[in-house]
Order: sequence, then C-alpha cells, then structure tokens
Amino acid sequence: MLWVVGYKPSRIQKGKIMAQTDTSQLESQRNSNAYPDRMEGSAHETASTAIKAAALSFGADVVGIANVERWEAYAPAGSRPADLLPGARSVVVVGARGPTAGAWRVADPRLMEVLGLDFANDRAIAALTGFIEQEYEHYAIQAPGLSVAGHQPPFSYMLAAVLSGLGTRSFAANIVLNPRFGLLYYSACITTLELPADPLLEQDVCPHPMCVQTYKHIGKTPCMAACPADEGGCLDGTIDEDGQIESVYYDRERCASRAMNFGPFVFQKVMADIVTEDDAETRKAKIHSDFFTRVCSGVSFYKESVAQCFECMRVCPIGRQERKLK
Repeated sequence: MLWVVGYKPSRIQKGKIMAQTDTSQLESQRNSNAYPDRMEGSAHETASTAIKAAALSFGADVVGIANVERWEAYAPAGSRPADLLPGARSVVVVGARGPTAGAWRVADPRLMEVLGLDFANDRAIAALTGFIEQEYEHYAIQAPGLSVAGHQPPFSYMLAAVLSGLGTRSFAANIVLNPRFGLLYYSACITTLELPADPLLEQDVCPHPMCVQTYKHIGKTPCMAACPADEGGCLDGTIDEDGQIESVYYDRERCASRAMNFGPFVFQKVMADIVTEDDAETRKAKIHSDFFTRVCSGVSFYKESVAQCFECMRVCPIGRQERKLK
C-alpha cells in the first residue's frame, strides 16, 4: 500500500505533486485528435458513467478516471501507463475502505493488521478489467502494485489516485487522503479505451482546519504529534500562513520499521540476522520468536497485509465520520 523498506527520509516542498497540477496542457492533449478511433461525444460519456457504476457495484467506494498524458510530468519512463499496456489511453482508479468501523475501535492496535481488510479495491478492479474488455472490446489490465523486478513496483497507486482526482497527499506518510473517506486503499485499471478524464481536486485535502489550529497551538498536527520525528518517529512538517502545507518530512525507514513487518523484504533482513548469529541459543531463540513467526506467516499474505501501524490515521479528522456506524 504505502510503505516500502529501504527508502531514505524525504522532504517534499510546496509546489510539487502535493500542490495542484496545472492541467491546461493536459486537457488540451486529451481533447486532441491524436486517436482517430476514439468514441464520439455522448458514447464517450456514457461509457464513463457505465464503468463508474460498475466499479461501485463491484465494491469500490470511489472511482476516478485520468488520461495517460497526466503521467508524463510525474512518472519516469517505464512506469507510465502506456509502458505497461501498449496503446493505453485511460486509467480508471478505485478506492475502497479497509478497516471496518469496529476495527478502528479494537483495544489492541496490532489487530488492525488483520481485521476488516477485505481488499474490496482489488476485487473491484479485477472485475472491472473484465467488464471493460467484454463490454467495450478494449484491452484492460490491473495496474501492477507489486514489484516485478527489484524493490519498486512499476506503477504507483498513490500517484494514480492523485491524478484521477480522488485525493491529495498528506502530512501522514504522504498517504493520499480522500476528502470524504480519508484513508482508502487504491487499485487501478489501465485500458486502451479512451475515457473523459475527471478534474483534479482544486483544494488540498490536508491539512484539515482542525489540524491547522492544532499546529498553531503546539507546532504539530495530530499526526505529527502521534509519531514525531524529533522523538524517534517519522513525521514532521510546516504549515504556511494560508493554512496550506509548506513542507513535509517523512522518514520512511523509521515508518517501515513499525508499519511493515511482513513481506519478503523483512523476511530477508531477519534471515540475514539469524544466519549470521554466532551463538546457537540466541539463534534458536530468534527462530522461535513471536516476531519471526509473524514474519514467516506474513510472507504468505504479503499483498493482503502491508501495513501494521495506523496511529497517524487514527488521529486524523479527515474521514472520521465514515469510520462510525450511522
């Protein structure tokens, strides 16, 4: 989802992808006649409406569409939609809630990693790719969210969520927050079907007005206070006089040590530690430890459990109303 072991601390300045993108050139490209076989007017819009309705019926909470030109300014060659599916013209992005309302209220925070994560986003996008191919006879693939070579996936779901107008990045580990739901799990479908692109959000979702007030009083937002970089945590940043994000500091290595204790990367690190341990009793204790047991079991459901720390989201006011039963 959001964290990858091995990244160095990053600082994002205002004016980068967190700020709104100038889409005038992108919209001009989208409306050009670069594709002679594109659908006309009403059929174009009808297809978009039908695809969004299908995605919602498949379990998504939100759906957004972006044209592939939007990736040119932000993704390196090899990680753009057309690099993954030749002839790609559109990207359909879905977002779905992960933990249930009850999961946010469990007494042991560690239970969050296994409660309520039904990954409706993956199921919805898998069904949607088939829907597009069957209904519109255009190629469609689920955008790859896991690495196929090296340690980085070839496609960023977070960037796709921003470019499809579903959210903007936040102080909290650069998580893309949706204005209604806050934290969502995203998946994307790349297709050769050209669809009208949704507008980018005009206003950054983060910081929430309450967080701006908290920052004025204590110099930190709630998420920064939950995991402060100056006390060994991973979050810091500044808010300008207009109440907008000025800079973001996020230590990914610290975050990964807390929030990603499953998966092949961690298994490799732990195994390297075990095999280089000289003392036989210590080595045996590490092998039979609760932590190593969890790491081993986690490899088998790596894609389904990629985050074990929700503390920055637990204090985030954005989407809080959606984490309550009506």
